[in-house]
Order: sequence, then structure tokens, then C-alpha cells
Amino acid sequence: MSTKLSQEQKTIQRQIATQQTIRLMQLVELPYASLEQEILKEVDENPALEAYHEDDDERMESSEVSSSEYDENGDPLDLSQSRLSDEDIFKEEYYRDADLDDYPSDRELENRIQRINAPELPDMSDRVGVFHYSLQEQWQLQLGEMNMTERQSTIAHYLVGNLDDDGYFTMDLQAVVGELLYLSNVYTSVEEVEDVLRRFVQELDPPGVGARNLRECLLIQLRRQYQDTEEVKTAIRILEKCFDSFVKKHYDKIQQTLGIDEDQLKSALAVIRKLDPRPADPGSPMEKTADIIRPDFIITANNGELTLTLNNQYVSKVRINKEFSNEYRFLSKEASDKKRAEAEKFMREYVDKGEQFIGILSTREMILYNTMYAIMQHQKEYFLSGDDADLKPMILKTIAQEVNLDVSTISRVSNSKYVQTDFGIIPLKHLFSEAVNDEDVSSKEIKRILKDLIDAEDKQAPLADDKLCELLKERGYNIARRTVAKYREQLDYPVSRLRKEL
Repeated sequence: MSTKLSQEQKTIQRQIATQQTIRLMQLVELPYASLEQEILKEVDENPALEAYHEDDDERMESSEVSSSEYDENGDPLDLSQSRLSDEDIFKEEYYRDADLDDYPSDRELENRIQRINAPELPDMSDRVGVFHYSLQEQWQLQLGEMNMTERQSTIAHYLVGNLDDDGYFTMDLQAVVGELLYLSNVYTSVEEVEDVLRRFVQELDPPGVGARNLRECLLIQLRRQYQDTEEVKTAIRILEKCFDSFVKKHYDKIQQTLGIDEDQLKSALAVIRKLDPRPADPGSPMEKTADIIRPDFIITANNGELTLTLNNQYVSKVRINKEFSNEYRFLSKEASDKKRAEAEKFMREYVDKGEQFIGILSTREMILYNTMYAIMQHQKEYFLSGDDADLKPMILKTIAQEVNLDVSTISRVSNSKYVQTDFGIIPLKHLFSEAVNDEDVSSKEIKRILKDLIDAEDKQAPLADDKLCELLKERGYNIARRTVAKYREQLDYPVSRLRKEL
């Protein structure tokens, strides 16, 4: 057996993302509400850039006209003679030896470069802060108001610091004993830790915080928030003795175990449904804050025609700072060629970076507009009516092909962005959906009908997936049962057995 070596040439195409492309994709993904911070950050890091608003320029221009066309006595100046251009002003013959004393020396030039590169210290004068305590901070403050020993306080603060995002305490108590000994030199026991958890941590607001499971969370709320009525007593008995049957909705078994009738069961279940299974969830009353949505696009309809605009009027514009550019034009003739070259290189690097950033912002605007315009044309009927039934099937690939961009770029454009319409503010993701069975029917339309069927069903005899599939076929939508189950889960509806009510 012989081994033969051979050599051949191949041409392989590879696409390598440049730093500018990566930066562009990062900015494309940002909504306008977050873009402002990125712009200001770039301006802070690059002295060759300055941020401005168009209305600021208009005010400045009017101020310059009023001040430059009149002399100090208020008389009009003779403007018949043309002013010198920047190119003429900076020609070498206009320098005067008497003025050179005002220009920087080599040492001054080095100091100036160092000052520009040095990080700016924050201005601490005249600052007014608006503080919002997080739930963790609120819990720590509540613990400080409780009457407990220093030892109990140490244990309680440790327990609160280990609550999860929903307010539950899920650590093993024996592990807590070891952690307290190692971290705080507190020798304790499981019994003492559990006592602190019950007496102090589980007394925090909102009620239910510090629970170790859902059952305990609901019981804490019942005992703290509600009066000792028959309905509440029955609800507590259900959670204490029949929790598994309650979760599985085996109502007949609950009635048999507790010896209660259907009316008593209904009243108790109504009380339990008012409880919050996630007391520290961001949507809870203590943590909920008003989220302000700033749309990235505005679409208006007029006589059957649509108009698209980018909602960027409140975002700072960026340009090259003229003061920075002029900073190194008046260099002392006594400065060495090396220093002058260093200064020019220093300035050029920042200016080049600034121009690249301005170009990236311009490209971002073009990508956003072209993408949203293609979406608007594809969903024109929907933007005119506002009815979800008019939404056509549309996937990322469809728009990517229309605007000649990559699918990942279209995904970034549609991520976390909103469009303001005549009928409300819509997330861009809402406009995308797949076709069902290769027909011109959107999956969103199927989901809407499926939601209507489930909402209108008899809650004592909920519709199974097979029955939902039959009802959809009767309406002309021929889809498989597994597809119905998938859409039902996406709509956050459980199976029929768990939707059953008394």
C-alpha cells in the first residue's frame, strides 16, 4: 500500500465581521429609548464628537446673526466685503509673530493632550436624586423596625438576602446553619433558624414573602390578610389537608375529604384565587412601576394611505466638534515636528472614530426605516383597520429578502421595538407570524379564534384539544390536534382538566 501526497489550491469565501459591523448590529438592536445613552457615552469617550439637537442649532444661528451683524453701538455692520474662509484664515502667511506667544509650547501641548485623555470627574454640585427602594432594601428596612435580638437580626438579614426573585426561601435550613457559622461566626440550629424565618421574615410585606413553597405562601396570606370567616377557614383546610387535590382540581375528592358541599367549596376557592402565588414578582403592587414605552416608529393613515416616520426627534444628533478640530491648528512654530506630528495623529484618530460612529448611526437609520417600510407595506390592511384578522403571515426571512438584509439583522430590528399607530402602540414582534398549512392564514388568526373558543367554553366541561380541533375545522381551518395543543400552550392555557371550574 503506497501513500501519495498531492497539493491543490482552493478558493474559499469567508465573511468576517469588522468592528464597525459589530457596532452597527449592536446599535440596530437598541430602541431609541436606549440609543440616547449609547450616544452620550460615545461622546464622553471621544473629544472629537459633540451631541446637539436641531432646535439648539436654530437658536444658536439666530443668536449669531443678531450679534454678528451689528456693532457694539447697535449700528449695522458693513457686510459687503466677503469674509475670509477657514482655509484662508489658517494659511501660514496670516500668522503674526506677536501672536505666537499665545500658542502652546511642547510642554503645554503634552499637558493639553493628557487633560483630554484624562477621565472626567463627576460634577457633584446641585444634584437632585430621586430614590426608589428595591424590595430587598424595603425588607432590610422592615427588619430594622422589628423588635429582635442582635443574634436574631443577623440570622434574619441572612435569610432575607437569600430570598429568590418571587420572594420564596428555598435554601436548606441545615445549609443555612453552616453558612452562618462560617460567614458570621454564629452557632445556631435548624430550629432557631426556622423560628426566625416564621416570626420575622414571614411577617414582612408583601404577605407571603419568606415562604418555602406555594402552599405555605398561600397560607401566610390567608392568615395575615383575611378575617376569620367560614370561607377563610375552609380555604385554610383545603390548603392544609387537600393541597394535591386542589392543584389537580379533584374537587369531588376535596368535598369528600372535608365533608363540605359544592357552595362551600366554591366560596373557599374564590378566596384562594384572590391570593398572589408570587408575592415579590415585579408585577406585585409593592414593586410595580409605570413602564413608559417610547415607540421607535410612527405610522399614520390618511385617506387609505400610510405615512412612516422615525420617532427620533428626541434623540441627540452627533457631529464633529469644531473646537477640537481647531485645537491643534494654531501650533507654535517652536514646536518640534515630532510634537506636531503626534498632535495631528492624536486628533486624526479621534476624528476618524467620530466619523465612523456618525456613519454607523446614519446606516442604522436607513436600516430601520427600510425594514419598517417593508413591514408596513406587507401589513398595509392591518395598519389601516387595526384588526388582527387582517394580519398576513409574515416571517423574518420574507422581510430580509425584500430589503436585502440578513435575517439576523431583521430580528434585531424587531427586537424590543414598538410602532405607534392610529389604534395604539404595537410591538413589532406582534406583526410576525407563520402561515398555517402553507395557506394565506396567519397563526395569529388561529390563536385568536382558539382563545375565543376557550374563553367561551363551559368551565364545568372544558373543551379538549380534539374538540377544539373539530370546531376549528368547522370554521374552515384544517389544522392538526398537536398544532392546537401547541397554540393553546403558547396562549398560556392549561389542558382541559385543569381549566375545569365548579
